[in-house]
Amino acid sequence: MTRLKFLRFLIYSFLGFLLSPVKSLAQMAPRVFDAGRVTSQITSVSKFYVEDYSGPPASLKENPETWSLRLHGMVKRELVFTYPQLLKRPTIKMFATINCIGNPVGGGAIGNALWEGVPLASLLDEADPEFFADVAAFKGADDYHDSIPLRQARHSSALLALKMNGRPLALDHGFPLRLVVPGLYGIKQMKWIREIEIGRDDREGYWQKRGWSKKARVKIFSRIDHPRDGDWIFQRSLLAQGVAFAGDRGVQYVQVSSDGEKTWALAKLEPPLSDYSWVRWSVPISFNKPGRYQLSVRAADQYGGVQRDDLRDPFPSGTSGVHRVNISVA
Repeated sequence: MTRLKFLRFLIYSFLGFLLSPVKSLAQMAPRVFDAGRVTSQITSVSKFYVEDYSGPPASLKENPETWSLRLHGMVKRELVFTYPQLLKRPTIKMFATINCIGNPVGGGAIGNALWEGVPLASLLDEADPEFFADVAAFKGADDYHDSIPLRQARHSSALLALKMNGRPLALDHGFPLRLVVPGLYGIKQMKWIREIEIGRDDREGYWQKRGWSKKARVKIFSRIDHPRDGDWIFQRSLLAQGVAFAGDRGVQYVQVSSDGEKTWALAKLEPPLSDYSWVRWSVPISFNKPGRYQLSVRAADQYGGVQRDDLRDPFPSGTSGVHRVNISVA
């Protein structure tokens, strides 16, 4: 270990020690599902991770017909919609990946789906926010709440999603209505939305009160899906595969190392399904002799941002740590 790496280790260990009491109060526990050794471009509803603090609201389980959406606050026209009314409005479709801010390095709390819904900007245009309004605050039927800048709410691809992979939202994923905004972690993609309030100044959301990031901008993420940590390889070559994601900034390249990060090989990228979708990557790797090997992956976004092997704990603003797997070649 070099002196620089040793100093980084000491600093990160000390920061981790300082943050551990706070982290214990802010622990997320997303439910993840094994998607197999080759990740599908589109994540099925049954394999898409689930994160919430209390489960689907009882009101929607028992009587969803009573649900409605209210848009109010610093607007010239307050709006109220029932579910059937929203279904009649023009919709758009968009492939988008959602990554949980609590997803650990190489974690499975990330998924890519085809979302269909009403452009949020179209409702905002009808409500006509006042000149000094700069925040859109969202509240769910489970009382979960958070906010985003009004300019992000006006993003041309910000959706109030009604469907996921061609079907109405499952209850676990936000039925009847959830938010999908490119570039932000899952804590901002509110589910079971019943209220949108336009106002001024940031609103401290549920997770922000527990120390998590207010901006929640997605960091660069890459993961090795094959081989897996601890695998035995009974040939002298393999095709390493995985996914990479950079929010609304796109993935420029992915590199993989098999020699302790002394050298890096450029991976082949499949075309993403959209500007807001993850990419699947692959690279052939050969081994000169039997033994233990460590594979590492890193990525860069389209704006020159490079994945950093920084603090590996997701708290408080997500992690961009390098994913590594150890394998044995027979």
